[in-house]
Amino acid sequence: MCRAQDHPGEFGETLWLTRLGAPRFYPDVVTTAGVEAAAAQLKAIADLVGSTRPREWFVKDSFNCLHLEALGFAPLFDADWIALTRAQPDVRPDRSGYRSTIVTDEAGLTAWERSWAGDAPNPVASPPPRVFMPGLLADDSIVFVSLRGDDGLVGGGILNRGADAVGLSNLFGSRMELVWQDLIALAGDIFSGLPLVGYEHGDDLAAAKQVGFESLGSLRIWRRRAGAL
Repeated sequence: MCRAQDHPGEFGETLWLTRLGAPRFYPDVVTTAGVEAAAAQLKAIADLVGSTRPREWFVKDSFNCLHLEALGFAPLFDADWIALTRAQPDVRPDRSGYRSTIVTDEAGLTAWERSWAGDAPNPVASPPPRVFMPGLLADDSIVFVSLRGDDGLVGGGILNRGADAVGLSNLFGSRMELVWQDLIALAGDIFSGLPLVGYEHGDDLAAAKQVGFESLGSLRIWRRRAGAL
């Protein structure tokens, strides 16, 4: 995501970070080690937020083990890591009048992003900054999925293949049971044999468990408001 916006990140021993600002809804820091690395992570985060102009910061605390209050952060939400590793029976809800498609062009990606973000078209206001750049469509490891009904786009999500798994993320829609089933089916068709992973909270976590995902552990998203001390 950051590379596509010419804001590349960098990996350290215990975390990933970007100094140039992540796209909206995405973190500036993602931890890659647990509580044993907390001290080093805290120092790296303190150095990062103290070395640039005041702005909003987000940290994905992948192991839910950091205490960032002293750096001006507050918890935004907690979530569960989830995985679907066993084969599921091909039982799908009634999808009469609905069809899933893969986004292949910039116009489709723009419509997909607007629906995902809940941004209603406004001819007067300036559009918000793009999150998903058109260059992502050329990456075979990333698949944008739309679910369409007779009245247009009603949901979607992203499949993102890693080395050993496929991430399901950014799911949205008015018919979430169809969205989950479609993404699971498409992942099996496109990236056959790989387990499916992601993270969710609240109603979305409950929906994931209904289609067979299991919780593996917790994470926390932290937010530091611009100007926080």
